[in-house]
Amino acid sequence: MTPLKARIAAKIQTDGALSLNDYMAMALSDPDDGYYMQRVPFGAPTDAGGDFTTAPEVSQMFGELVGAWCIDLWDRMDRPSTVNLIELGPGRGTLMADMLRVAVQVPAFSAQLQVHFIETSPALREEQKKRVPKARWHETLDTLPPNVQHDDAVTLVIANEFFDALPITQHEYTGNGWREIAVDIENDELVYARTPPHAPAFSDVQTALLPTTMKSGDIIEASAGREKVMQQLSALLMRTRGAALIIDYGYSQPQTGDSFQAMRHHEFVHPLAEPGAADLTAHVNFAVLARIAANAGLHAHPTAQQGSFLRALGLDQRATQLANVTPEAGNKIMSERDRLAAPDQMGHLFKVLGVRHPDLPALAGFVANAPPEETPAEETL
Repeated sequence: MTPLKARIAAKIQTDGALSLNDYMAMALSDPDDGYYMQRVPFGAPTDAGGDFTTAPEVSQMFGELVGAWCIDLWDRMDRPSTVNLIELGPGRGTLMADMLRVAVQVPAFSAQLQVHFIETSPALREEQKKRVPKARWHETLDTLPPNVQHDDAVTLVIANEFFDALPITQHEYTGNGWREIAVDIENDELVYARTPPHAPAFSDVQTALLPTTMKSGDIIEASAGREKVMQQLSALLMRTRGAALIIDYGYSQPQTGDSFQAMRHHEFVHPLAEPGAADLTAHVNFAVLARIAANAGLHAHPTAQQGSFLRALGLDQRATQLANVTPEAGNKIMSERDRLAAPDQMGHLFKVLGVRHPDLPALAGFVANAPPEETPAEETL
């Protein structure tokens, strides 16, 4: 039993069953034993602490294309004199490091950049400092300094695999009300439990986007934390004439289902088995995020699949260019390209939501008449 699991069990014995939201928050962000607070989980299974791999860790091409996306938008915005480039949940700093390597190729752009990281983990901040030493660190979007939140500088925000780790609640439809799924203890083990039927406290946005038909046993996942961050982000972009890319695994249309999962050493484990020692995530409801952005006055582009988005930005051309420069690495480069974009790898499961201030030009990468998305499967990273 992990130290955190013992503490959670003791809390349940004292206070009763724990909401899934509170369980997930403790497992990931407890100051002493939370998963992200004391470790660097990114990398291959052989790496120290390697539990999963994100797109920036798969290939430099991912960060290079996102960096080029930022430069393209800045150029079509008539090159504003100051750009605040903000990343939510920067991981090891790999994505931003690759973006900045592209940025320096356009001195007029890189000279205007101020990089800001939203990060709460002390361990990850140390990793980020190795790769992006000139960044400025903040706990939340609300703790950005006033000059970032209100001055004339344009804001560009990148959030790659950030929202999936924000806590969720699960609600089971019974046909006669809803039962919230909670965490309880039985025979010294954490188990799922159901509350008595009740009226769920869904937000207005979540309620408006519930599937039109549901049957008994269907599960709806909601996240007040995700909605709050998206509201903060939308307000920031409206104040600063900004734009954002949100990249994550999830679905763009209302769906039911249980997507709550845990990963350790690149293998799925039971989400209640090792709190504090395994990554916990759930699929992102992009429809909710897009509706919040639109309600704030932003323009939300139709959600794209990661594969089509990256290919629209030039992924295939960049892979060919790199392979021509280093022919001995050609097979590896093409394998990385496929990992990012192939339908059976990250290409369809991962989605991209682009939102922008209404005064800004259309965002690159969102192709009209892109192929329809497939129902998301389990994450296989």
